[in-house]
Amino acid sequence: MKIIKFKQTHDGFFMDSSAYPNYLNKVKDKIPEEALQFMSASWHYDHNDPRCPHDSKIDSLIIRENLIGDFRVTNIEMLLLGGYDNRFSLSYSNAHSYSIKKNKCEWPKEDYSHGDWLIDEIILLNDNLLMHEIIFTDAVIKIKATDIIYKIL
Repeated sequence: MKIIKFKQTHDGFFMDSSAYPNYLNKVKDKIPEEALQFMSASWHYDHNDPRCPHDSKIDSLIIRENLIGDFRVTNIEMLLLGGYDNRFSLSYSNAHSYSIKKNKCEWPKEDYSHGDWLIDEIILLNDNLLMHEIIFTDAVIKIKATDIIYKIL
């Protein structure tokens, strides 16, 4: 996390996204419209809004390589089960890189999931690509792509 503050405390987590709107104002002209809508949505970090991804769980993560002319491009789709029993998807166009770091679940011991979505941050990189970092209770996913599309299903 570059802009948003996040750390684990003895009784949970500390999250502060208050600096994010100022950051978005500085870079918004360089961000694709679909991604900007998700990044700047008033509900994005409002944990009381059902559209907010906080507390969501991964339903599926699909990586596709499509042939475009002589080249292959990687697109990623993440389907999520929302914290309010709703569903939504995140689609990443032209993924240049991605990583998934999965940690062992401490509790409950029989749970092997990625855990709940805690916080995310999308930043514009120097190469004009978007980096989306998502922190779950038991995993961290980072995806670098040209565009990000959020859809309620």
